[in-house]
Amino acid sequence: MSLDAISGVTSVSASGAPEPIASSAAAGPTAAQAAPFSAVLQRHLDAPRRDISGIRSEIAAIRAGAPFWRQSAPREGGAPGTGSASMAALDLYGTASSYTLPPRTGDVADPYGWRSTSRDLAERIIGPGYGDLFERQMDQESGFIPDVVFGKRVSSAGAEGIAQLMPQYYQHVDRTDPVAGLTAGAQTMRHYLTVWDGDVRKALASYNAGLGRVQSLVDAHGANWEAGLPLETRHYLGAIVGGATPTFTGVTAAATTPASTSAAVFGGRGPGGVLSSPLEGVTGRRSTATGVDFFGAAGAIVTAPSDGVTVEAGGGRVVLDHGNGWLSALDGLASTVGVGTNVRRGEAVGSLGAGGLLRLGVTSGGEVVDPARYLLDVD
Repeated sequence: MSLDAISGVTSVSASGAPEPIASSAAAGPTAAQAAPFSAVLQRHLDAPRRDISGIRSEIAAIRAGAPFWRQSAPREGGAPGTGSASMAALDLYGTASSYTLPPRTGDVADPYGWRSTSRDLAERIIGPGYGDLFERQMDQESGFIPDVVFGKRVSSAGAEGIAQLMPQYYQHVDRTDPVAGLTAGAQTMRHYLTVWDGDVRKALASYNAGLGRVQSLVDAHGANWEAGLPLETRHYLGAIVGGATPTFTGVTAAATTPASTSAAVFGGRGPGGVLSSPLEGVTGRRSTATGVDFFGAAGAIVTAPSDGVTVEAGGGRVVLDHGNGWLSALDGLASTVGVGTNVRRGEAVGSLGAGGLLRLGVTSGGEVVDPARYLLDVD
């Protein structure tokens, strides 16, 4: 088909405004009609090519672990420092043109108090022990950067605010209000943790890549579901909770503080998370003011309720360090493994004593928490 046979086609002028191309019925050919087909086609493709090139750059930056608003080089056509031509269209999302920063807290690491607010809200909304995890997650989402927090910068997908919420799903949330955004983000994480029986990695992946995509990957690949995640989501998980296999360091028999770990996150639920029953052949269970009691036959195998390292063993007691300030204590054993033993969830740590009663206690940062809320196999 010749170009002269096409009518009503628009081109883009040097200023970016659409220009109608005269139809073949007009008297005399226009400059566009007289031009070779390849030249006109090239002109129509220039802008999309620039956009595609910019998008590829943004994707490359995301794959390298940096959100696009942290890029220094703008895409062609974008305002300096924005990182994307789409930044010029922020008003499409109803973002504020200006904002007033809250008073500084005096804390260099948390000048506006958003980090502490994220921790506090997570502890109340998601559950005890989730504060640090949620803070790291929000750091990945927005970096607590004021321009992002107040909606002056949005992601390439259109996500807004401190928790990077999509407008179409959070229409009734003021996404430029840090507290409202953090509250909605924490409620979303609580929902995903409920859906995934407390599995932190799947909940985080759902926040980043979408619940439907994660569900499809789990259905298709089972335990190997993470292999099918987008690279961005794998970087996201790695930055927040580390690799899929937790590691523990710095544990000694005389340790008075929990072991630090860069790869493990427990939070009651994490890579080694969701507490499993620590006793084989349980005949009964009851909750107490300080923990959960399990009843069984003397000599029954006692197992680790989650991945960890033994920091205390002997005298009928085993204490496991699960990382990030989480400890579990098992009392009522007849025999135990030694101090410093790395154990995975379900591995034996001893046998049940003659009394047939095993008591499980859990602490987070030295504070007693109720193990019942974290037990996966609820009776």
